[in-house]
Amino acid sequence: MRSVSSALRPASEHVAFANVLGIGFSYISTLPADLYRPELIDFVEITPEMLCRTRRDGAVLSMDLVPDKLGRAREICGELPIAIHGVELSIGSALHWNDYYLDMLDRFQAIWPFHWHSEHLTYQTIPGDDQAPLSIGVPLPLPGTTEVVNLVKARAGTIRRRYGVPFLLENPAHFLAGLAHEPEIGDEVGLMAAITEDGDCGQLLDLHNLYCNAVNHGFDAFAAVERIKLDRVIEVHVAGGRWEDGYWMDTHDGCVPAPVWDLLDYSLPRCPNIAGIVFELLNYYATKMTVDSIAGELMRARQIWRSNRRPGLAKEP
Repeated sequence: MRSVSSALRPASEHVAFANVLGIGFSYISTLPADLYRPELIDFVEITPEMLCRTRRDGAVLSMDLVPDKLGRAREICGELPIAIHGVELSIGSALHWNDYYLDMLDRFQAIWPFHWHSEHLTYQTIPGDDQAPLSIGVPLPLPGTTEVVNLVKARAGTIRRRYGVPFLLENPAHFLAGLAHEPEIGDEVGLMAAITEDGDCGQLLDLHNLYCNAVNHGFDAFAAVERIKLDRVIEVHVAGGRWEDGYWMDTHDGCVPAPVWDLLDYSLPRCPNIAGIVFELLNYYATKMTVDSIAGELMRARQIWRSNRRPGLAKEP
């Protein structure tokens, strides 16, 4: 374990506090309901798009919650609290974000309130020939410019006010070397810091994404943690991955690699406002893991949570 070389940063007055929940797990409808029990987890992280169908009326897209899918999710989760982790917002798109996602989330919150809402610091739509959103097929990282900082900060504030719960941005995994950054921003860590420092949002620190980027782009993940504004971190993700075509991929397909557990052990006591840790698993790969192996990952996360978490200030404003 690396030595501690920096003091804990004080909590920013702008932090969007959240109730401390504990250990969470992705909602996956194909897994046994027994995994979603209070003895094993404290909350469930739901990607609402998985409970929807998307339809198009001319140039207008809409996302409709499917009653059967929503009903099953509520039955399985029971009384456990939930947090939302979206994938369709495209908060960094230059023209506009995906309004149909937020329209769906309005309806979701009215039915099933959530403790916080997170999204990726990426963009995945561009203007088409008719200026309608055109999907580029995969989320891409944003350049580190003042224009991007101002755009995302304004949109994050709108979301925070719209839903009345903390809004978090996740640091993405990406495979693009040499991304453009203005000198005062520096790199992807600096971009997230500039957005969250005095913006109306916190950070979802995805440690597996950080590990992927460190491996693929050749930097020290622990040194990056030292530079992250950890008082802004409300949630942490851990997940598994694999080698593919010479890259370490963020596939969420199995057990958490040992270096990611080390990063969690190192980061957690430095996050004074942490509210939860989520073990992420994609539904495509969920049935390849046994119930016991999933439970083992969740128990290891809880062990680190209990041994390293400092009493924080995290609470609902």
